[in-house]
Amino acid sequence: MNQLVKRWKVPDNTTISHFLRKKASFSRQLLRKVKIQGSFYINDEPASHWSTLKSGDTLEVRFPEEERGDRMEGEPNSLKIVYEDEDIIVLNKPAQMAVSPGKDHETGTLAQALLHHYDQQKLPFTVHIVTRLDRNTTGLILVAKHQYSHSVLSSSLGKVDRRYTALVEGRLLTRGGVINRPIRRQPDSIIRRQVHPDGREAITEFKVKRIGRRYTKVECKLYTGRTHQIRVHMASIGHPVAGDSLYGRGKSKRFKEGQALHCHQLALQHPWTGKTMMFTADPPTEWKSK
Repeated sequence: MNQLVKRWKVPDNTTISHFLRKKASFSRQLLRKVKIQGSFYINDEPASHWSTLKSGDTLEVRFPEEERGDRMEGEPNSLKIVYEDEDIIVLNKPAQMAVSPGKDHETGTLAQALLHHYDQQKLPFTVHIVTRLDRNTTGLILVAKHQYSHSVLSSSLGKVDRRYTALVEGRLLTRGGVINRPIRRQPDSIIRRQVHPDGREAITEFKVKRIGRRYTKVECKLYTGRTHQIRVHMASIGHPVAGDSLYGRGKSKRFKEGQALHCHQLALQHPWTGKTMMFTADPPTEWKSK
């Protein structure tokens, strides 16, 4: 297996723990794991985690092999890879593909396809989803390839800009707006969510792009990442996402694959290089006739 190794040039006198927590965005959990199972090198010499760093030193961290869950077995499946490097993968997810295994979808998931992809490259990683999509939502999804990039991206998740295209029911006669309504899980369901004063903050900005006879095309930007956020918010203003079986009229002949919701743009700061990157993917072609 190809071990993950990262190196930093140290700007100031400090300790390994302080540098990794404050300068390299290590989570406490990740730092603890590397202290126990990984190894440190200062200027190519083995070092203990309590060693002192001096300005100009090169710190190298060799990460331990990652553990996979019980149901996390690699499974051959096609992946639409938009971009990949040693730290991240951006995928274009189709409808009817769950992100992770569950009771009603134990196989055929994106996570299992990713593990097979890693195994082909002999990478000792498990799956770290950064921006999750519902099973019937299509479009771009950001995955951290390993525990370190996941730690960095999780600490700056609010900086990951996500834009969605949706077809919503009815004629939405406005240019757009901001929906700022808290969302919580519906008490009598483990799946459904609802707008409620006791919920967590949820903010969605939407812009109307085209008004049709039966549907309105909108672009949505997420400022928070609540489960089913766009679907719940659009339904709360009387315009649920077309084809939504939970919050709208449900499946129809026009939308056999599920709700008409697609993540068409992702912009992020790369967890290692710091470079700003943006990716786009067009909605399903069948939307054009709707």
